[in-house]
Amino acid sequence: MRPFMRVFLSLGSLAAAGCATSDRAGDFDLASLPALEEYCLDAQRLVTRTTIPMQLVRQPEFDAFVKSKALIEGPTIQQFEWTDPDGRLLGISCKLKSADHLNEVFGPGSAGPDGACQDFNRAVYAVMARESLTPVYRTVVFDPAETVTNEENPGMTGPDWLAPFTLTTVDTDGALRVHTKGFTVDFTDPRFARLPERFRGVHYCHFIAPDHLRDLLAGRAQAGAVIGRRVAVDAAPPSG
Repeated sequence: MRPFMRVFLSLGSLAAAGCATSDRAGDFDLASLPALEEYCLDAQRLVTRTTIPMQLVRQPEFDAFVKSKALIEGPTIQQFEWTDPDGRLLGISCKLKSADHLNEVFGPGSAGPDGACQDFNRAVYAVMARESLTPVYRTVVFDPAETVTNEENPGMTGPDWLAPFTLTTVDTDGALRVHTKGFTVDFTDPRFARLPERFRGVHYCHFIAPDHLRDLLAGRAQAGAVIGRRVAVDAAPPSG
């Protein structure tokens, strides 16, 4: 099956509550829920604060996603969608370009600063908060502990990022807690200077799917869904 490709167009100045701010915050909000076929394009725009046109490849197979790269050529980013056994969408994973690599190639101020993966989850939730629904959870917490590290081998963080994790849990006080995992390999980070260029300048994120979040808030789904898959470290390229 061939991957799908879609070109990103700048969405201009948008307004929504609940997003992280930047010097150009008005350009990096969500006016509506992102379309699935453009999900990582919107994530790239908001997480790395950029309006640079990009290409998106939706990888239909996990193994192809593992081998894929976020490339400065294009620039090109990657998307993979996680579903439950019944085909319901649970999460979306994105291989984005880092702000520092975009600035290196397209000039200072083209992107950044890099935000957190949860910035995009918060922005999606902010759109939902404007909908006329009565959530079963009074509070939604976006867990800030998202950064994946591999101290022994920083160049092999990808398999840790891809490993299964629980997407949502319920706190003792009844709050819905949304989890994610993400990491950045800055293009200019001297720790990775010896890696090939295609393994550098990346920002990887997992996101909760909007429909799954809405089902959780409406009580149509239970917290505890798991996304991710283990890959052999010797089979995975550096940084995933």
